[in-house]
Amino acid sequence: MPTQPVFTEKNDCQDCYKCIRECPVKAIRCEGESAFIIHEMCIFCGHCTQICPAGAKKVRNDLSRAKMLVRTHKNVIVSIAPSWVSEFSEYSASAMISALKNLGFNLVSETALGAEEYSRQSAEFLSENDNGVWISSACPSVVDFVTKYFPHLANRVVPFHSPMMMHAKLLRREAGDDTHIVFIGPCVAKKTESDEFNKDIDTVLTFKDLRFWLENEGIFPETLETDEHESFYPHNAYKGSLYPVDGGMITSIKTGTGATEAAFMTFSGIDNIRQALEGLDNFTNRGVLFLELMACEGGCINGPGCSKNGATALKRLDIISQTNLKIPMPAASTSPLIDKELVMRNFDNHKPVSGKIYSEKDIEDALRDVGKLSPRDELNCGGCGYNSCRDFARALLDRKAETSMCVSYMRRVAHNKASVLIQKIPSGVVIVDQNLRIVESNKSFAHLLGEEAEMIFDVNPGLPGADLRKLVSFHKLFASVLVSGQDMAEHDVKEQGKLLHVSVVSIQKNRIVCGIIRDLQSVDVKDDELIKRTRKVISENLSTVQKVAYLLGENASRTEAMLNSIIEIRTKDFPDEE
Repeated sequence: MPTQPVFTEKNDCQDCYKCIRECPVKAIRCEGESAFIIHEMCIFCGHCTQICPAGAKKVRNDLSRAKMLVRTHKNVIVSIAPSWVSEFSEYSASAMISALKNLGFNLVSETALGAEEYSRQSAEFLSENDNGVWISSACPSVVDFVTKYFPHLANRVVPFHSPMMMHAKLLRREAGDDTHIVFIGPCVAKKTESDEFNKDIDTVLTFKDLRFWLENEGIFPETLETDEHESFYPHNAYKGSLYPVDGGMITSIKTGTGATEAAFMTFSGIDNIRQALEGLDNFTNRGVLFLELMACEGGCINGPGCSKNGATALKRLDIISQTNLKIPMPAASTSPLIDKELVMRNFDNHKPVSGKIYSEKDIEDALRDVGKLSPRDELNCGGCGYNSCRDFARALLDRKAETSMCVSYMRRVAHNKASVLIQKIPSGVVIVDQNLRIVESNKSFAHLLGEEAEMIFDVNPGLPGADLRKLVSFHKLFASVLVSGQDMAEHDVKEQGKLLHVSVVSIQKNRIVCGIIRDLQSVDVKDDELIKRTRKVISENLSTVQKVAYLLGENASRTEAMLNSIIEIRTKDFPDEE
């Protein structure tokens, strides 16, 4: 079983490079026609699992571990992310709690309670630090992105565990240290946290996992017997329920706290976050700038663990509407419930990704390997998955890419190989389009047409664009194959005093055909054609003989059977004549 939260199923990979194009940090290595994840560079956003057309990028399935926990332990609690409201909109809160308990969980609690504790801790922290930029640590993908790719800003990440981890600490305080906790949500990166802090979180499931589990057990909202008084343990969350949408964290932090003096901004999507972080080390304004950053565009409601894609506005509305219906706890405290020391963390184990710096000569040498000899050859088409040819050259030098990934280079190589083969074939070869215009031809074709055609070929090699109808009298054979779409047609024709054998083959049905022309009076062709046609005559004669023999044999057999039947009838009618 894979140990990493995100991995490639090699046998499914179709070598399309879409994951490279879409990966915000290019944490992909192509090797042996498969695209593998470089986990040291990965931020585990899970985006590649959403866009891979072949489904080769997969999320580690921890469902069997969750099932084992509920089978072997009594006190197993679900920490369910607040975005369940938009993912399972067909379930009421009481129905969701009942469904999870039917799966074997003892208690069901909202991760939003941990989000509220995160807001309390962050508000207090911001009030104690009255200057500088601070970056939220709630999204583990963002933490990976900042610490790996903006290491100079790593010390500006708020030094707290995520809401999931804070919720786990709250649950253990409420239910005891022997509690087992399963987090269920839209996030893949949470799996990295559970791997690192497995004493607090036993395992992490996605909403896709939960939906599969419910359906596999035959649990559906319309079949559930629910208790309308069923509620989340130990109580319902309030403003923490807004965390799944961008801006929700800020709303929660600012509610009833002393953090209103800070400037708050929210950005979602790694590309937007990258732009937001650029130049922040030059921030000199007095005061606090707090950045709520979320790796998934639009927030957690669009996480890779969701089975419902799109409809961001409706999902956001679901979250806001359900939160507004909630009633806050009468004595909701704005002070942290857990000692700061228990929820603080450092990011020392997050190693920065250090890209090697290559000289201009190194890059030019790599570009030459894919036939790019000057800046004019650098198309920057993005077919390889990289934004520019120079980025691709660096990936080649890093051994993350292969020369075969360059589409224009491989097309040129294929064309050159085909051209060489066509020119080396002793027979005349001509390729024409649906308008009977020549796409390419070889010197042998021009030679068959005579001295004038050869002279034109020398001036215009391949005769591209020439009208076949003006060059040969048998152009109708080409037109016939183009119109009919048949695979192949053959005829012997006379042209320029020569007896030619013409074979026309479809390359692209009704669009492009290839003609192969041989001079039947050529010595080599004579011998070859004589042998070929002799074999054909022998084969046809043998076939005819076999058919005649079969018919004769069948006729003799029928005659014998008829005579025997006459004798039998005669014997029955006149027995005394025997």
